Amino acid sequence: MSANPNYPTFLDLEPWLPGAFDFETPLPGSKSLTLRDCAIAALADGASTIRYPGEADDYWRMKDCLRRLGLAVDDSREGEVRVEGRGGNFEPGRVELDVGQSAVTARLMLAFAALRADETVVDGHISMQKRPNKDLVDALTSLGANIQATNGGYLPTTVRGARLKGPVKVSGAISSQYLTSLLIIAPLTEGGLTIEVQGELTSKPYLDLTLDEMAKFGVHVDNQRYQKLVVAQQAYRAGTIDVEGDASAASYFAALAVLHGARITLSNLGCGTRQGDYGFFSLCEELGARVERTTARTVIEGPRDLSASFDSPVDMTSMPDVAPTLMMIAPFLRRPTRITGLATLRVKECDRIAAPTRELRKLGVTVEEGPDYMVIDPLSTNVRPANSIPPVVDIETYHDHRIAMSFGVLGSRLPGLRILDPGCVAKTYPNYWRDWSLARSARRT
Repeated sequence: MSANPNYPTFLDLEPWLPGAFDFETPLPGSKSLTLRDCAIAALADGASTIRYPGEADDYWRMKDCLRRLGLAVDDSREGEVRVEGRGGNFEPGRVELDVGQSAVTARLMLAFAALRADETVVDGHISMQKRPNKDLVDALTSLGANIQATNGGYLPTTVRGARLKGPVKVSGAISSQYLTSLLIIAPLTEGGLTIEVQGELTSKPYLDLTLDEMAKFGVHVDNQRYQKLVVAQQAYRAGTIDVEGDASAASYFAALAVLHGARITLSNLGCGTRQGDYGFFSLCEELGARVERTTARTVIEGPRDLSASFDSPVDMTSMPDVAPTLMMIAPFLRRPTRITGLATLRVKECDRIAAPTRELRKLGVTVEEGPDYMVIDPLSTNVRPANSIPPVVDIETYHDHRIAMSFGVLGSRLPGLRILDPGCVAKTYPNYWRDWSLARSARRT
């Protein structure tokens, strides 16, 4: 694994100086694409090179798991990794895999384990042990795998694989990652695999990413309106893949541009992306931002006077990972913001409805919390008297990188925020606080 930056136990944020500024930065490589590409490369025949991977704990966990499965993974050259695929053949013997907090890695490794005849134990961080996998476990069991999971669907999970044979049914309601995991191993199953999706599929853009990356390795899926997906038995072709910037990470800079009237250029993420979180820029345009999109980069310029609000509820079903970013813009809008489509946030690294609600209320923000929605009132009408607000407010991050990074956005405007466990950002964006500071120090105009 790569080494983390040195993080303090807490980080006191100072609000940014007033005035617009111009800032340009590359984004870390997309976590979602990096993990998918590494997994597919591991199943391909021959060596694949993945360039510009997203350096983060999730990626380091994936590399470690692949090595423990007996695959050669060479990351000695900066900015790329070479994975020696063996067509789904792994080293024999019992293997223990630690996925950390990476849910994508966890679900992919459960599927990989079902391809191995010998015992595989998949475990992870305590927060990952609280995330459900039952629908995936049930699907793999129906294909022929022998699985023992904690409480029927949680890590640690022990898997003995078999010659997997479908068809299979899986729920689309909890996480598209279950379907992604089944799809990625589908070409290696006996006779190929037909997957029937039960219920409405959540986070369809993430499934589209999976289908796109599979196609780059030569495997095409018959997608029948996201209700049935058919994959023929075949081999992945090894190749060279470039990873674009992470659209989820882009949301923080988009929000900073909106809150500060700044012009921010993201140099490695363009309008050709299939990442669903790129839709966050459209939300910023509704608030008065101007966005320039090209195939190679995206430039966003926030409004000089943020006096807008949303005219209707904002549905985040298709981009739930950037919902916490929107929550940090909401206190500065003119009218209350109703955010819907949040049901899947209850089962992320933490409860991403309850956690930000709790922390925003510490700061005097009125928040209504529902089962799958939030209503956030403007801060200006709800701030407590100054003498009742402590000079420093501890912001608990709940081991969740997105809680930490989103409150970093809020802390650029609001004084007195102390971020606890700022190092949790290493999960997907180890240099977030460095880049946050670089933007803070950009010359004001």
